[in-house]
Amino acid sequence: MTIGTETERRGFVHSALLYHSQREYLDFLGRFVADGLALGEPVLVAVPADRLALLRTELGAPGRATAELRMIDISRAARNPSRFLAIANSFAATYADRRVRIVSQLIWPGRTVGESLACVQDEALINRALAHHNVTGLCLYDAERLDDELLANARATHPLLWKCGSAYHSADYAPDEALARCNQPLPHNPGAVTYLVRHSSDLGPARSFAVDYAGWVGLSQDGLEDLRLITTELATNSLQYTGGACQLAFWRHDEHLVCEARDSGQFDQPLVGRQPPSASATASRGLFLVNAMADLVRTHTTANSTTIQAYLRLRPSAAAVG
Repeated sequence: MTIGTETERRGFVHSALLYHSQREYLDFLGRFVADGLALGEPVLVAVPADRLALLRTELGAPGRATAELRMIDISRAARNPSRFLAIANSFAATYADRRVRIVSQLIWPGRTVGESLACVQDEALINRALAHHNVTGLCLYDAERLDDELLANARATHPLLWKCGSAYHSADYAPDEALARCNQPLPHNPGAVTYLVRHSSDLGPARSFAVDYAGWVGLSQDGLEDLRLITTELATNSLQYTGGACQLAFWRHDEHLVCEARDSGQFDQPLVGRQPPSASATASRGLFLVNAMADLVRTHTTANSTTIQAYLRLRPSAAAVG
């Protein structure tokens, strides 16, 4: 099964390359992109900035391309991994009449444990989210620098794996099991400051409480505006869909402010907030905004409770990627 014949399939083709050297990375990716462009397939490449520079050199002059080639720095566009699904959806929708290729490197050395778990969730969920799109997806994993657990999750979330220019079916493919493993209890800080939202009239005071604390720990002015909206959306979502109170908590974790919302509901639609919402979808619109503004969003749900944590960087800093 070669790259060329694989793209003849309809629907979503989700594959991974576990590469062992920079040369393997560039050779395979350069061929994958060039083949797509030669077939008239628009190509989106979303990899860290240092890899983008290498790839541009490898491809030469993309101006000769027969279709659109879009290249983005994923460490900025999807620092919060939950944003990537919306990026992929938007690109596929732009060319709904054609097959497209999407290359991504969601997990790179230096991602935190929480970010990596969110990446695994995205890789598992994208199988159902893009099932009816004509997309050939290629996900890149550094097999020399990522740990065994992350590589095992790559095999569990991708039905196809590449080796020596051909694709074969992953014997370990089990995306639902990977999702279940990611649904872990989230760390909580016993020293967090808290605010209980019982009614919509509590939303204004809750926002003021959040901003006062965030200003004290050093969140930027832009970050304060984002926090106001994140606090509102998380608490409103709880009030509207659980019929009960929302326990808000705030604390500093390393260089981030954490905004946590706990309620008694069950979050049983994991794609909500990761895809562009419809005009009438109030809940998904609020969670979509939270994902758009936060540097990381983590969720844990059980039969009778849900916890959502949104991380906001306290001060601007360059993404550390490898």
